[in-house]
Amino acid sequence: MTINLRNFFYWFDSGRNDNQNAAIDLLESSLPSEFLSDDAPWVKLYRKPVELRVDEIPAVALDLICEFEGFRSSVYDDGVGVATLGYGSTFYEDGMPVEYGDSPIDEPTARQMMKNIAKSDFWDILRVRIPYWNEMADGQRGALLSFAYNVGANFYGSPGYTTLTQCLSDKAWSEVPNAMRLYVNPGSQVEAGLRRRREAEIGLWTS
Repeated sequence: MTINLRNFFYWFDSGRNDNQNAAIDLLESSLPSEFLSDDAPWVKLYRKPVELRVDEIPAVALDLICEFEGFRSSVYDDGVGVATLGYGSTFYEDGMPVEYGDSPIDEPTARQMMKNIAKSDFWDILRVRIPYWNEMADGQRGALLSFAYNVGANFYGSPGYTTLTQCLSDKAWSEVPNAMRLYVNPGSQVEAGLRRRREAEIGLWTS
């Protein structure tokens, strides 16, 4: 069995896990000294500053989210008692929660609010948590954004999402569509809608 070091060290917690600390010490003592020197090629590459790029959300991803969230100008119940507005937004751009009795908004305002929240509360989390993010095509990143907007920004690595997490961590991108099809809440009233959404996301992933 081969260990994926990228995924292996992702879960390293030096502050609370004594076993992991001891394992790191053991690994260091087992490696040749030149491998741990400042001049080692991997050390230089690891410390090399990253040139950040503008990572714009693909418009097709926003269109997909808008399609399935649906626009409502007035505050409504999201189904579990949470006040929601526009395209499924539960917070305004200033961080204030949507509350029952708030004034209606128009569609352009709702789309801009959704876009800004999707960027700060979803996109920026996904691009840090999910490996190989910058190697993905816009359609793949957009599909994951829509998926996250539906199920939560921290799905990667969370209980209940092990299959999709494994596909992404192993860069098994051809297996992602079937993994996404698992998350449709079978037997529930929302199953049909979630199946349509997953297929739309898969279509974006494979575009």
